[in-house]
Amino acid sequence: MQVNHLLSAILRSPWAIQSETVFGYLPQIAAMLNGGQPATASAPAAPAEEAFVLFAAASGGGRSKAKKYDDAPDGAVAVHQLKGVMMKQDQVGLCTDVPGTASLLRAIQAADRHDNVIAHVLDIDSGGGSVDGTAEFAAGLSALNKPIVAYSDGMIGSAAVWAAVACPEIILNNETCRIGSIGVMASFQDIKPALEKLGVKFHDMVADGSEDKNSEFFAALGGDYKPYKANVLNPLRAVFHDHVKSAIGERLNPKTAEKALKGGMFFASEAKEMGLITAVGSFDYAVQRAIALATGTDAEPTEAGATQANHSNSNTMSFLKRFPAVAALAGLTGAAVTASLVDAANEELDAANIKGAGIVSADALAAFEAATTAHNATTAALAAAGVDSIEALVKQRDEAVAKADEYGNQPGEVPTSAAKEKSDVAESGAVDHNKAIAELDHNKALDNDPRFN
Repeated sequence: MQVNHLLSAILRSPWAIQSETVFGYLPQIAAMLNGGQPATASAPAAPAEEAFVLFAAASGGGRSKAKKYDDAPDGAVAVHQLKGVMMKQDQVGLCTDVPGTASLLRAIQAADRHDNVIAHVLDIDSGGGSVDGTAEFAAGLSALNKPIVAYSDGMIGSAAVWAAVACPEIILNNETCRIGSIGVMASFQDIKPALEKLGVKFHDMVADGSEDKNSEFFAALGGDYKPYKANVLNPLRAVFHDHVKSAIGERLNPKTAEKALKGGMFFASEAKEMGLITAVGSFDYAVQRAIALATGTDAEPTEAGATQANHSNSNTMSFLKRFPAVAALAGLTGAAVTASLVDAANEELDAANIKGAGIVSADALAAFEAATTAHNATTAALAAAGVDSIEALVKQRDEAVAKADEYGNQPGEVPTSAAKEKSDVAESGAVDHNKAIAELDHNKALDNDPRFN
């Protein structure tokens, strides 16, 4: 029944898909049309929660698997794969690496409900697919409670763009990655003449009052494509364009917006200039962007952390690949730059025998600068007080303390007298004050006065 689902969608539905993708699957489609099974047919994939889930940690290092999201660490970023041809229903044979968009959305929503998941990364490599179910999938992504970042190391085409622009940021891995094919097409094979040669006769009857039923399709069979384009493809294209402009219209370059929406495919640098993507960077960078959006530490994407769209300097890419922990710090600010991230980056530098350089967080640098400012202020105050150095001040303090101890240890009855230095009068011992007073002339006169004797 799933193969019939697939064939039905191929033969009857409008598609938002890149043409190169279509031609890549033609041999398998032909096999199904002839009643056979394509070579890649296999059992349906189990729902993500029952098989395994992918997550990424804040410290970087790519993806890890777990049986369920409850087994992922706190602060994990759920990773969801959108690969191959997009279809609403799960299918067998044409593309078996991902479920249909309906099942994938349910898995993403399940991850969104887990407390230990703080954000999502949608890993895309798809040229698009059936229009059916795509709008619902994109709407579901927009309604998530936790931020989601779109990432691709391959292609984001047509219906995949419809989904990607529902994410606040779109990141391509390198210059060879492409995005675009924003449009709608329909393609069908008229096998009626071949069957008629075999003696098959076709009879089409339309009820009274139903003259317009399938009129666009029958006109197309007769070679007149205008009704189908006007009544089916063009309205779908308008919905697609409106969705893209509503989602990323503010960042679309007005000089190239019309070109971006005409169905072309664009490599990373041109896509960045057009505003179709927000950055070029690694998977770990996409994870860090998702964490930054979740923690509110950097709501706007910065180019400091991503590899620039212009890859004229290949040494930059080589460095980022060699030092993934250093690259993981790119674009982060504030609380997102944790001590563990900084330690991991410095460990990479030490392992590479880079001894003359290191990485410090902005908070640590600010604390160091504050301490330096305080030290300089103290030194200036001491200099103004005539103290040449801290050591001299400490010596003066120690001498004063020692002198105080010396006097404090003497018995209380021990008299003290100050010795006069450089005086014309030499003193020895205690002074006899009464004798000095008696020697005064007027006192001597009184001594000879009988009235006082």
